[in-house]
Amino acid sequence: MTELDDLFAEARRTGPDASEAFMARVLADALAEQPEPARVVTTRQAQAPQRMGLFDWLAGVFGGGGVLAGLGAVAAAGLLVGYVQPAPVTAVAGVFLTGASIETVELIPNLSGLVEAE
Repeated sequence: MTELDDLFAEARRTGPDASEAFMARVLADALAEQPEPARVVTTRQAQAPQRMGLFDWLAGVFGGGGVLAGLGAVAAAGLLVGYVQPAPVTAVAGVFLTGASIETVELIPNLSGLVEAE
């Protein structure tokens, strides 16, 4: 263990030196990635504020365009389920509306109706 500790101590004392060309390339890349400073807009250059449309306003109310798109997708799925009314959905609705026992409703059907008898 002492040999390894001595090796690490020597590495800490004599760190690697980067060449001048390498440091110049790193600094050039760093300067290229920095954003440009913001420009000051004077009153003559200022543009009139643009009017917000209906979709811009709705997106702002709900938290952004992604949220508005998700809300639209969920609304479309709800309309589809309401229009098509799959059998399990109508069966569950029947339980709640008629007061029937939940044991009479088959929520997860088995595959016996799809398999042919041999």
